[in-house]
Parts: sequence; C-alpha cells; structure tokens
Amino acid sequence: MPVLDAHTHVFPPELIEKRHLIASTEGGFALLYGSGRSRMADGPALASYMENEGIDRAVAVSFPFEDEGLIRAANDYVLDVAKTDKRVLPFVTIDLRGGRSAVAEAERCCGLGARGVGELAYYKEGFGERERTGLEGLARFMEQKGMLLMLHVNEQVGHNYPGKARIDFAQVVSFVQAHPGLKLILAHMGGGICFYEFMPEVREAFSNVYYDLAAAPFLYSRELYAFVARFLAGKVLFGSDYPLLTLARYKADLESLDDETRRKVLHDNGRRLFGA
Repeated sequence: MPVLDAHTHVFPPELIEKRHLIASTEGGFALLYGSGRSRMADGPALASYMENEGIDRAVAVSFPFEDEGLIRAANDYVLDVAKTDKRVLPFVTIDLRGGRSAVAEAERCCGLGARGVGELAYYKEGFGERERTGLEGLARFMEQKGMLLMLHVNEQVGHNYPGKARIDFAQVVSFVQAHPGLKLILAHMGGGICFYEFMPEVREAFSNVYYDLAAAPFLYSRELYAFVARFLAGKVLFGSDYPLLTLARYKADLESLDDETRRKVLHDNGRRLFGA
C-alpha cells in the first residue's frame, strides 16, 4: 500500500549544528529543540527514513523562526531538498507577526515551488484573536494562489509538554469561517477540535479542513482510529512528525483500520489534497 507522510520536519545541517546558539535567541525553537535530546533531521536523513520505511511521498515542513534570516535559510533548504528529491512536497514558514514581509516570503517561495506554508505554531504566545488577525493577509494570498496552510493546534487538557500552548478554538473556527477557500491542515488532529464537527455549522465551515495524526501515539489511545474510520475517514492524513516518530510507531494502530480507511489515511486523502 502506498504511503504519503503528510508531516515531517527538516532543517539545514548548519542550523542543526548551531541549535544551542539559535535556542539562545529563539524562544519557540528553544522549547522544542533547546535540549540536545530532541532529534533534528536534514534532507538525507529524511530520504533514509522514507526508503527504510517505504514512504512514497513526504511533506517536509519548516519551523516558524522569528529571525528573518533563519526563516529564509530554512525555506531555501526545504525548497532545495524538494528540488533534489521529487518525492518531497515542500512547505515553508513565514514571520508569524504577519504583515507584508510574511506575504512577500510566501510569494517568493510559491514562485520557487512551495506547496504550502507551515507548520505554523505559536508555541510561546498561544493562538488568540491577535494571532488570527495577523494571519489574515497571508490567508487571502494563499487562497488566491491555491496554497495549503498547516497550523499547529494542540489539545487543551491532559499532560503538559514543551511547546504545548493555549489555543482559543473559537478563534480557529473564526479563521476557518473567514477563509472558506483556504485548504487547511490542522496538525495533531486539530488538538481535538475535530470532535466539534458534530456541530452542523462547524462541519459546514470545515469542508476544506483536514487533520493529521502527527504525535497521536503520545496523545490518544487506539480508540481514536475507530473514531476516524466512522466519522473522518476522508479528512485524516497520516503524518509521523518525523523525526519525533516514524511510521513504524503507528503501524499497530493503523492495522486496526479497515483496508479502505487505512488506504485513505495512508495515501488517498493526501493524494487528493496535494495532487500528488
């Protein structure tokens, strides 16, 4: 069965080497990668993962740095990886403070082959009204260009971990409603916002919203997959969150799905969304 991994992370080797220096000035990065225990991967490492575990296509995402130089370096590297390895679908990052620089960087990268923007994450400040309004200009541009947006949304209860942020679900819904033509991936099963699709008005507004399974083994029990099969079979993407986890960590849970749903989650939904 073909596999499309919709959520992997890559970094330029020179940024991996300077991780501790970068962590001293980048608060969000420090939360996730300041410790030497957190794995980071470059393009060749991603290629090895794909070959070792039978991944046919992979979405490679960047990191939402604050420094514009780091943003550009990370984006150029992701785009170069995709140029070298046609199996890779590149997503780029922007300045989360929004404004013209965010749209300009998205426009530059779109012209160089970027398929989307993400994974955008507000690890320090959380996501509220200010963050939502800051994305408006970018979202309008992406709607026009047909680009996809991947937004980090973590759950609001349960155990704490580095980078877990306060997310105002009402603001996420408002953002989706304001941009009906924007195709969105809400990472990590949208932090559980997917369960609100039982509300008809949310279900209608979320017609272009997809979810990925990134880090699901750390967050949810296997019963999640029965929920996916029954209610969200056409909207969930397999995403490993590599190098945090690999496909192997998900295989037992994925085997609980019927063949049709497993094929949708592992490949068909992603192929339809990415045109890949």
